[in-house]
Amino acid sequence: MTDMPSEQNRLRYYVSTNNAVKLLVLLALAYTFYFCRSLILPLLLAGLVALFASPAVRVLGKAKLPKPLAAALVIVMLILLAGFTVSLLYEPAVQWLQRLPLLGSKLAEHVDGMTTSITALRDSVLPGHSPNQPLTDVIGSGLMPVLSVLAEFTVMTLFQLAVVVMLTYFFLVFGDTLLRNMVRALSSLNAKKNLLSIFHTIRDDIARYVLVVSTINVLLGVTTALIFYLLDVPDPLLWGSLATILNFAPYIGPAILTMLLTGVGFIEYQQLSQILLLPGVFLLLNVIESQLITPLVLGKRFNMNPLLVVIWMFIWGWIWGAVGVLIAIPLLVCLKIIAGHLDIAPNWLILLDDKTVS
Repeated sequence: MTDMPSEQNRLRYYVSTNNAVKLLVLLALAYTFYFCRSLILPLLLAGLVALFASPAVRVLGKAKLPKPLAAALVIVMLILLAGFTVSLLYEPAVQWLQRLPLLGSKLAEHVDGMTTSITALRDSVLPGHSPNQPLTDVIGSGLMPVLSVLAEFTVMTLFQLAVVVMLTYFFLVFGDTLLRNMVRALSSLNAKKNLLSIFHTIRDDIARYVLVVSTINVLLGVTTALIFYLLDVPDPLLWGSLATILNFAPYIGPAILTMLLTGVGFIEYQQLSQILLLPGVFLLLNVIESQLITPLVLGKRFNMNPLLVVIWMFIWGWIWGAVGVLIAIPLLVCLKIIAGHLDIAPNWLILLDDKTVS
């Protein structure tokens, strides 16, 4: 009887120590990803692009085209598409960046009455209080750093893009060879069959998810651009492209574009109804896409808790910046698929689920 408390203490000590070790491992991984982002991020981006492009390479392979040539052809097509898109959108994007100070002036004008009332109230309560910096100057000074950040495109970025292209090519050409070598290293026939089955299932599920989500986002962008064109909004292709790109970051991306479109309304229009028309139209399209189309096409299997999704994006945004926010959800889905097939951390998979218990 006297050994029972000591046994319980040892158990509690073991549990607390085990949890502390897990927490330290998670922190170590987070800081490793943060400090090694220049090494890990190109590898991860290349892997995601290779998963997206692998079906096209397999189709060309069935047409008797050698895999190195098929991979090179697919990568060249992706580069040409990206280059054409950038060349098409570069000039309108620069023009809108140059108009950001005008947005600051417009915002200052719209809230001028409010600031006057607040200033009068402050002077009556604190008569000796020194005046603050004018709102126009505050907004202008806040927008100028945004211009400098958005305009920054360094040689290191170009180098990393070249690394991503090169790694993608090698993933597409030699990825299957690496898998075959892994299978050969196994001694059991059943283990070999299981490894091949798991790999092909994971690859097909991830490729399907990336392809379906990319298609839905492109359709959202095309619809946004078409409606904005009919509404006579300047540069509809720019806003449609931003809708496509930012929708890879659920909740956060559409919220950013909504704020941008509100700023466009402030610049282009005077009446409040006209100002809110653009963000309202986009929000309606986004709700239809996120609440109806995407769940219908992908099914409940890929639904995840919105709170954890947003937290996950903030974590990867801290680790890898804007790129981390954009690839956070594809990465989370990939990890969920892999964990589901390999039966890893089932409790965490339940935590990610969006099902409600009645």
